Amino acid sequence: MLENFKPKCNQKPTMYRPILTGAALLGLLGACSGVPDCSPQAGFDLGKKGVEPPAGCQEAAFTGAWNLGQSLAELKSEREVLRTRQADLDPTERMRLRVLERDIPELETIARIHGFIEPATVEQ
Repeated sequence: MLENFKPKCNQKPTMYRPILTGAALLGLLGACSGVPDCSPQAGFDLGKKGVEPPAGCQEAAFTGAWNLGQSLAELKSEREVLRTRQADLDPTERMRLRVLERDIPELETIARIHGFIEPATVEQ
């Protein structure tokens, strides 16, 4: 007899559960999406792409990895510019190209040691 006095919203609570659960999950996903990835690998990748680091990522490992990625990308870009003009290079530019040919593999080795890029193969 008391069952007749229940409010209508309590008669089928399972009907609203999937809607509320979905809304809660969307809210959690939205809250997590604003947190930047501050892992060293993410820092290296951002630096390599020339993207500025997120303001929330101040850890030394992230910053070091970002600097390594940025330096590697800049040196490779400079090397490619010099290679395209290789026939017209003056002695200073030829020397710079030789330095880049030496320094880039060294930076790549450091990146490999830290696991930022895959290990070298025989072809490389």
